[in-house]
Amino acid sequence: MAKTKISEYDSTAANNTDVDGINIAESCPPSGINNAIREVMAHLKDWQSGASGDTLPVASGGTGSTTASGARTNLGLGALAVKATVATADIDADAVTNAKIADDSIDSEHYVDGSIDTAHIADDQITSAKIADNAVGADALNVSGNGTAGEALLSDGDGTFSWGSAGGITETTGSAPYYGARAWASFNGQGTISLYSSANISSLTDNGTGDHTLNFTTAMPDTNYAVVFGTSKYSVNQVHTTTLDSTSARATSSVRLQGYYIAGGGDTVTIAGDFNPISVAIFR
Repeated sequence: MAKTKISEYDSTAANNTDVDGINIAESCPPSGINNAIREVMAHLKDWQSGASGDTLPVASGGTGSTTASGARTNLGLGALAVKATVATADIDADAVTNAKIADDSIDSEHYVDGSIDTAHIADDQITSAKIADNAVGADALNVSGNGTAGEALLSDGDGTFSWGSAGGITETTGSAPYYGARAWASFNGQGTISLYSSANISSLTDNGTGDHTLNFTTAMPDTNYAVVFGTSKYSVNQVHTTTLDSTSARATSSVRLQGYYIAGGGDTVTIAGDFNPISVAIFR
């Protein structure tokens, strides 16, 4: 049978006795050799162009097919090889990991709105350094609406937030700053001394007549704080006053006070006294 294309050639040299019917067996005429070489060259060209229908196996570096679709199938490329874009439906679940995505290759334009939720973000993967300024609004903190004038964003104690009255924050007008008291107290300085109401005061100490120490729950940052006093008015034309006990009365953990009264009628003698009520505020 005449060998009309490369796939019909035999790997055993002695079995190749013709090329497309041209005799190249032993003792063939010399003219057959020339014609046979030309025919082999034609076979090679037909194989290159695909005209012969011959294929090169995948195992030998080819595709094993004469068509593009057959080649993709044989090489395991599937339908994705001819698509201009790849839809999510074409990608197996969990087939794309962060190790397969180049740094900075995906920006916000490549995300579909609503496609990334908390379930797709690993714990501790988003830090303040990764959030642009003003990028997170109150509504991103599970807060409904924008609140009203004077309200503040308050923790609900369960990881969520809501708008509410800013307790302890005083509204004011004008450009001058204002500062909250570090501690304050209203107490009875007569008999067994006791607090009526206070903030950042852990206890009172009675050191003697008119001599009282207020102990802070949380210490002051230093002793350069201001102390404001208020004392009850006594009867029979006496003037009451409360002052710091001494130049060393201010400590970071406490402040010591002394109450006095001055008798009327031009008397300038100060006398230690216990008063009720006594009010004190600490500012720093």
